[in-house]
Amino acid sequence: NPVQPEADTLKLLIALHELGLPFTSRYVDTAKLEQWSAAHRRLAPQGQVPVLVDEGEIMNEGAFALQYLAEAYGARRLAPRAARLWYEVQAWNARVDAALGPTVSLLGWTRATSAAERAAYRTALAEVSGRERPAGWFAVLADAEASEDQLANARERIGEMLAEIERALDGAAWLVGGDYSIADINAFAYLHTLPRL
Repeated sequence: NPVQPEADTLKLLIALHELGLPFTSRYVDTAKLEQWSAAHRRLAPQGQVPVLVDEGEIMNEGAFALQYLAEAYGARRLAPRAARLWYEVQAWNARVDAALGPTVSLLGWTRATSAAERAAYRTALAEVSGRERPAGWFAVLADAEASEDQLANARERIGEMLAEIERALDGAAWLVGGDYSIADINAFAYLHTLPRL
């Protein structure tokens, strides 16, 4: 769906800017299904967005590309050196991605698009050959209209994650170990959209 790549792409863009790395950005319009073009599928066979290419190496899993940037580059590290803190960063990212990724996408998908736009998108998506059928929350996004119960469940999951983040930030500037890290970048990529949802 065209909403999900926004957060995943934003994470990498923030990290690239924070690390001061030069890069070339190529826009892929997921609303127009450009992620399924032959050129893009050479980089990401399952139509993933974003894709990071570094020194010829292709990384088409956004979460791992973010970790790669944090570990590989820059005088200003976005990953803690201590193994225990690095574990905490990765654990935060896994929880945030699981709780906010699909739920923020679900709300954004239903709030930012009309029923007709969603139907047209699903029709066009169904015509893409070689595409795997989505599962779980993403099946709701791509293949069906969300019910009020599903939207309420999404809001509840978001509320629970927000409460966890608020507890972690009570008396702290950053989520892990007192330093800015990709855990903060990851959470921000989802949270900045909540006011308009």
